Amino acid sequence: MKGKFAVLIFNPNSGKGKAKERAIDFAEKWKELTGNELRLRPTASLADIRVAANETYTDKEIQIFMGGDGTLSESIQGISEKLNFKGLTKPVGFLPGGTGNSFLRDFEIKDYKTAREMLLSALEKNSTINIDSAIITYNKVNPDLSAGDESRRIMFNIWGVGLISDVTKLAIRMRKIGSANYTIASLIKLLTHKPYELKTIIDGVEEFLKCNMLTVSNSRYTGGKMQIAPDVRVNDGKLFLISPMIKGRLNLFANFPKIFNGEHVNHPQIKTGFIKKIEINHHHPLIMNVDGELEEGFNPKMQIHPSYFKIYMPVT
Repeated sequence: MKGKFAVLIFNPNSGKGKAKERAIDFAEKWKELTGNELRLRPTASLADIRVAANETYTDKEIQIFMGGDGTLSESIQGISEKLNFKGLTKPVGFLPGGTGNSFLRDFEIKDYKTAREMLLSALEKNSTINIDSAIITYNKVNPDLSAGDESRRIMFNIWGVGLISDVTKLAIRMRKIGSANYTIASLIKLLTHKPYELKTIIDGVEEFLKCNMLTVSNSRYTGGKMQIAPDVRVNDGKLFLISPMIKGRLNLFANFPKIFNGEHVNHPQIKTGFIKKIEINHHHPLIMNVDGELEEGFNPKMQIHPSYFKIYMPVT
């Protein structure tokens, strides 16, 4: 560890301000172990996360990101834009600072101190693991609501439309209440839900889906503890599709708790399966959940890109 240099990009407002305290703590640990000052780069907005990730992607420093899943997603997006979406050429570190931190649960990391110790151990041993990602292309929405220029977006955790986006939109507004925001938002939206009608092409096969939502996952958890895709792994070269087609709000409401433990994948009215690519053709723009943040666009297309980036993580 001696002689290493790093920059910590963090959202100071993440986790009700806990990220700022954790950034100071990690800086102290870093200096103790390396003898060097840790450069701190706080971000001022969601857009600034991409800027910070882009400008600090150099050979001189290790990049470490702290925040929720959205912070890591925006960070990888910023670097991807710099590299024209060809995949990251150097590993990055990730520390939890948000309320959900679903992605790190795939590594049995549920708190900051565990994440800190595992990251420092991985840095000392130069231990990394590959992370798959998907690249989404879609057309932006013009002011007159017509389809605009094509845009590209990276996804490493989850992407979805329908109920999941409706829930996320409300949960973002409720972030101040903490990690229960997704659960409460889900319950509210379940009571007012209407099915979505989607024309899809999944791995080359056309299919019309009248569904509650459609999600594609690269890791097991979303919204904190919800085990939405229990069979997928972050580096298996596959994505996991889930599309509930449950009729009736009460029936949907009754089956919702199964998402917490992964039992929903055995439900006869829930379409599941491993996929490599998907596209949706829809006459209206879709609100998309991308790693816990929202984007809007026409006719999204998605494809897996195995081993798109690496994170520092001990190999067990």
